Amino acid sequence: MKRIIYFIALSTLVCGVSTISGCKKNYLEKPFGVSFNEDSGFARYENAQKLVFDMYAHRPYYLFLNLGSGNGARLQGSLLECATDFGCSFRLQPAYGTHKFNAGTVDAEWLSNNPLGEDVYGNHYKTIRIAFTLLERIDEVPDAPASVKERIKAEAQTMIALEYFRLMFRYGGVPLVKSRLNPGEDEVNLPRSPLADVYNYIIEMLDAAIANPGFAARYDGLEFGRLNKAFAYGLKARAALWVASPLFNTATPYMDLPGHNDLICMTNYDPQRWQVAAQYAGEAINYCETNGYAIVNTPDVNLNYTISYQYRPNQGNTEAIWATMQETNPPMTTWNPRGAPFSGHMANMPTLNLVAKYQNRDGSYVDWDQPVVTPPNDPTYPYKNLDPRFNQTVMYNGLEVYPGAFFDNYDGETAALHGKNGPAKTSSQFAHLVRKHVFGYEDRAITKKTWQPLCMQMRLTDLYMTYAEALNESLPAPDDRVLTKINAIRARSGMPGIPAGLSKDEMRTRIQDEWAIEFAFEDYRFFDLKRWKMGDVFKGPIYDLRVIKKTDNSFVYTKYKYEDRPFFEWYYLHAFPPSEVNLKYGLVQNPGW
Repeated sequence: MKRIIYFIALSTLVCGVSTISGCKKNYLEKPFGVSFNEDSGFARYENAQKLVFDMYAHRPYYLFLNLGSGNGARLQGSLLECATDFGCSFRLQPAYGTHKFNAGTVDAEWLSNNPLGEDVYGNHYKTIRIAFTLLERIDEVPDAPASVKERIKAEAQTMIALEYFRLMFRYGGVPLVKSRLNPGEDEVNLPRSPLADVYNYIIEMLDAAIANPGFAARYDGLEFGRLNKAFAYGLKARAALWVASPLFNTATPYMDLPGHNDLICMTNYDPQRWQVAAQYAGEAINYCETNGYAIVNTPDVNLNYTISYQYRPNQGNTEAIWATMQETNPPMTTWNPRGAPFSGHMANMPTLNLVAKYQNRDGSYVDWDQPVVTPPNDPTYPYKNLDPRFNQTVMYNGLEVYPGAFFDNYDGETAALHGKNGPAKTSSQFAHLVRKHVFGYEDRAITKKTWQPLCMQMRLTDLYMTYAEALNESLPAPDDRVLTKINAIRARSGMPGIPAGLSKDEMRTRIQDEWAIEFAFEDYRFFDLKRWKMGDVFKGPIYDLRVIKKTDNSFVYTKYKYEDRPFFEWYYLHAFPPSEVNLKYGLVQNPGW
């Protein structure tokens, strides 16, 4: 991936071949750079390889860039989970992008056409054009082995499918380009295609990639970060899950789009879509497990979860199917608590809504509806028996973040008892912070450990959850196949299995909770709530805890309502950038925007 980052920079400066303009006409146009023509790009494998790396320039991230670099960051350093019921960003920093969602002030252009927003619509088509250029011309390269050419074709097909999937779940049906468009020869003013057509093309591209014998199940070492056949299998299942879910699998869309409802839903409810999603997920699981992927299962149930989302394959992560990464050793200030010794920004704070989802290790729940009083000098009392995934995801009062550094997030019964990281001393806000992604690296300034945070885009547990959800929805009642997959995930963290005998609706709730816990702060919750058509959950109420230290050194944890939030029906799908719609070539805007 370091090589990928290097070649992205090099090809952007030298080639210019991937530029697509959204200002002269629309995002589907392609003016070439003047210093490097396309034919030169395929005269030698060395040049073509630069274009392959350039194809990854806009690969997905959910962790932010180095804010100190001057490049800014998606949502200005807040994670998308903080625009759901599970999180919040520090209220005294108005720049955090998640505040716009939580205040109901989302601007369409900012949302879909701003590096500091949620998406940059045009980047998807830039990547698609590069992929088609490779797909159509890589055979011309004289010094590339045939096996390498086949691999690049499969990578390009998978990338095209990925970019259309990323467009589909945000926007619904989009303009569907199936080849390189040449301005002056091809029609570039393309209308949106029906949602079903976009989905079918995603599957078509993935089937072609999967059928390619030159496409490997995994790429490790210096090639970790390249698309692979296991991901192609998994993406089929993920796309099928989306079109089977309530947002799309309906004859009645979330809002009417007169004459164009086929752009935002499948126009009928078909229960067989759930069966297809289960089938694709089962095929993906079988392929992955046949090719060495497996649930992480070391003896340490307190670390297995972290291995699954943070470690690389050469560090023992057998679950990682595809991940992206950005910078090496970025600052941790946006993750860290305010106050000594951390001096952080509190950009991302879990709500009690999330914390309350975690069970104790015996399967019971903490009763947060009643004040929790700890024994003297035992601030971590409420958290001690929680699911081990909690400790690896959430930072909480009394936690020894690293040796000698405690998170003292409380106010005192008297001023002398105020915690150094608490509201009274630091204007801190919530009782919890995100620990995920930095777990085990918090003391790197002391230990000099190298931290290169991963954005895990797919791991085996994703496929297990997809299979369990789709199968549950396709059956009258859940059977052992549903339980086996979910309980395998829970078992690797030492948690008891979900018992048999639940109804379909009860199992659905448990599956949704497992999605929430297993993939917390990995960019899932925001979009999962939408595909489940659970917009009201965004509204809250949002809960937090007040933590008070008493004079006898005990602590009282009291639940309180922090706020209610707006959620508008048109938030279910993104707006197309108004600057693109206003070009008047027929791009139909999503309803409500």
